[in-house]
Amino acid sequence: MRKITFLILFCFLIININAKSPHGNKFNIDCTVCHVTKDWKIIKSGFDHNKTNFPLTGQHKMTECKKCHQSLLFSNTKTKCNECHTDVHQGTVGKECERCHTTNSWIVTNTRALHEEAGFPLRGAHKTADCNRCHTSASDLRFENIRTDCFACHKDKYFATAGKTYDHKVLGFDTDCARCHNMVGMDWNTIGKGFDHSFFTLTGGHNIDCVSCHKEGDYRKRLSTDCTSCHSGKKSEATTVIPAHSSIFAKYSCAECHTTQTWNTVKFKQHDAFYGIYSGKHKGTWTRCTDCHKNDAGYDAKNTCSRCHNDIQHL
Repeated sequence: MRKITFLILFCFLIININAKSPHGNKFNIDCTVCHVTKDWKIIKSGFDHNKTNFPLTGQHKMTECKKCHQSLLFSNTKTKCNECHTDVHQGTVGKECERCHTTNSWIVTNTRALHEEAGFPLRGAHKTADCNRCHTSASDLRFENIRTDCFACHKDKYFATAGKTYDHKVLGFDTDCARCHNMVGMDWNTIGKGFDHSFFTLTGGHNIDCVSCHKEGDYRKRLSTDCTSCHSGKKSEATTVIPAHSSIFAKYSCAECHTTQTWNTVKFKQHDAFYGIYSGKHKGTWTRCTDCHKNDAGYDAKNTCSRCHNDIQHL
């Protein structure tokens, strides 16, 4: 009897060892993890899919197993989005669906980030622009490659300046709108600082709106770069006060004393050559020009310490 029992167990063991799993030879998960002994067709719901190469997230958590596992050979199951889902964009945005979509919903929520990634950030008026104005494909779901330069969409604005004082074509303005216009603005009147103004650097107080200098709006008219052409009032206002711009300092240019930061930032460049006086308390904000030069007559006269420091008593 014992021999018969042993023989039956041995045969059962041999059969199980040689049995092939319907899920493939490399499938080494125990059957009882998914099945019950009562009926193989009853599938348990406790299988941890996150331990596989395809974790179930979003809508995939509620998807019936058979919708993906259409064959018992699980190694043949497709894992790429476009292998299961129809490409409604018809190949115009590539095959990487996860760049725009998530498993939670097909609705795209990162439109601005996608445009940033594509090299065309949605700023200024482009934030509120209708998508269809740029994406003019026959289908709303097709996103053909389109040009991203301003002129491609706004050439009518460029040519609309014909005959005006700022005629873009006559003035030789190129079609790179961003050189002059600010792309974060809401209209074309928002002028940027992109124009090559190197022939007259726009630094300090000169970093202002174009119309502040081009008052007539005629950009074809070449303006003088001499300080007095815009700031003549500064000298006339100073004729009755110290220092006397119209007399003693009339022979010097504004730039020899002033900078573009502010009219109050003054340093006479030739002062060091005359007396080397910019040191100690004479340097910087400690001393103003008028602290020593109290009248016009004293500007060209030789200055000695006692002229200003006559209260010093020598022992």
